[in-house]
Amino acid sequence: MKFAYFLLAAIASANPVENVLQLNRRDSFNFTNATTESLTTISLTTTVSKLTTIYPTAGSVSKASSESSASAAGSSSVSAADVTSAAISAVSPAPPISISASSSASECSSTDSPINEYGLYKNPNAIKPKAFIISMFHYETIWYEKLDFAHNITVPGLSPLFPHVHCVTNYSICQFITGESEINAAASVTALMLSPLFDLSETYFLIAGIAGGDPSQVTLGSATFAEYVVQVGLEYEVDSREIPEKYNWTTGYFPYDSYEPDAYPGSWYGTEVFRVNGKLRDRAFELASNVTLSVGTAKNVAFRELYDYAPANQAPAVVKCDGVTSDTYWFGDILTSYFSNLTHTMTNGSATFCATAQEDNASMEAIMRAHLFGLADFSRVVVMRTISDFARAPPKYDDDAINFFNNVSQGGSYVSIENIYRAGLPFIEDVLENWDTLYSVGAFKTDEYLGDVFGTLGGTPNFGPGAITEPEA
Repeated sequence: MKFAYFLLAAIASANPVENVLQLNRRDSFNFTNATTESLTTISLTTTVSKLTTIYPTAGSVSKASSESSASAAGSSSVSAADVTSAAISAVSPAPPISISASSSASECSSTDSPINEYGLYKNPNAIKPKAFIISMFHYETIWYEKLDFAHNITVPGLSPLFPHVHCVTNYSICQFITGESEINAAASVTALMLSPLFDLSETYFLIAGIAGGDPSQVTLGSATFAEYVVQVGLEYEVDSREIPEKYNWTTGYFPYDSYEPDAYPGSWYGTEVFRVNGKLRDRAFELASNVTLSVGTAKNVAFRELYDYAPANQAPAVVKCDGVTSDTYWFGDILTSYFSNLTHTMTNGSATFCATAQEDNASMEAIMRAHLFGLADFSRVVVMRTISDFARAPPKYDDDAINFFNNVSQGGSYVSIENIYRAGLPFIEDVLENWDTLYSVGAFKTDEYLGDVFGTLGGTPNFGPGAITEPEA
């Protein structure tokens, strides 16, 4: 069993498929082949003995060996052997229990002492990163070019395309890729939260990805920091061609247990809205506001000028506004207006929609569930999205949204990825530099409500149907 596991891990990390990048539809990244991680495609180094931020010249980053040596992690020593031992323990089957024919159920237990189930997750040799970067797909990993990621750690349950967590030499910063869409994010983040290889109970998380944007709130390259993330895909839908004129609906979407698009949802699943720590969000926002964002190329500047209103036609800025989550990659003025209104409605007027994404609510649900058992701290999450494209067409193309989506290259992918690093790095550095005085002691704790629509973490939500707890049958 152990041999098979490590053989599969070796196969998964070998022979990477060649990366083929196509820029079309809204200048999004599309793949002609699946893109996977491996030690030959990720810039890693094992030569730095302490954490440093590296600004390498092109081609200056070295490749890693397949087995890196580990240095001290914080105050405890975490060696490569420790990590390997923990990994083997995590995937090894339990020894069989020998029961004689005359044994009763009460005789099967080897001890009368109660088992502390939660304690089973507390591995004394677990890696305790101070900051953890969550990326959603391969091209958001600009961090590989900038930071000294010396360790690759295979974690059971992560995406088959992205099976590794990457950590710097002293393990103070780690990063991984969830895979795109809600189901990939939920599965990957859950696997990370439950891994005995890591102790994430005090870790600060930066969800750092690209997104589409509403040009009335942001522009290409803007960096957004959310307090609310709203899942807009949980709705009824009818093909708009089947809507009789008498209804005067502008869209075929309408909320669960309602009778029209603009209604308040009558039924909730619990994942529709999450509120993160606004005090921590403000800290990350202020830090990012002190850096100069990339404006991109001359073509980026020219494309912004196609819009006749701000902030779409201005230079990118750091913005406090909120994100929506949907597996559906929607676009156009009608749906953007509808989902903007729905975001406002579902948060009782608290959220301002600006960024479109596919994963954030799923990631937040997994972190929230981990928080319930002391495996993570929901108050230590920052959600940052940089804008790669517009959800609404400029006046020049507003008569044909499909043509705008399919055939017009907006060119914003690279500036948005560069600004992931520029806007996100100050927060990561701040966590490390002020760990003892601010972050380790929870200086950014808040009395505001945090969590989902049901009040799962305690307190009373200011959105959704209110606190709900359904006991097990």
